[in-house]
Amino acid sequence: MKKSAVRLFFAMLAVLLVSTVAFAVPEEETSSATATKSAVNKQRNKSAAETNLVDINTASTEQLSALPGLTSGDAKKIIAGRPYTRKNQLKQKNIITAAAYDGIKGQIVAKRQKK
Repeated sequence: MKKSAVRLFFAMLAVLLVSTVAFAVPEEETSSATATKSAVNKQRNKSAAETNLVDINTASTEQLSALPGLTSGDAKKIIAGRPYTRKNQLKQKNIITAAAYDGIKGQIVAKRQKK
């Protein structure tokens, strides 16, 4: 009787383990699907943010001076120094201060002009 009870216990334990593994697989798939959706949403947000970037090669004085820490004088210097191949040239060429550049570098881009 004890042997059959022990066998029954281990059989039930095996069934429990198998069912746990079987239910874990869809959870991983759901987790993977959620991760994929999250990655797609991040890409969409990144694309939306990129459309809000100010192109230092084409922006007007008003658009540039609307950036935090820039004056209309800074905007005029930026326009006078065009074209730029990289946004960090604003700092390298001493168009604006390093502190001003650090404040706006996430909001600007230097797109290459088409010939």
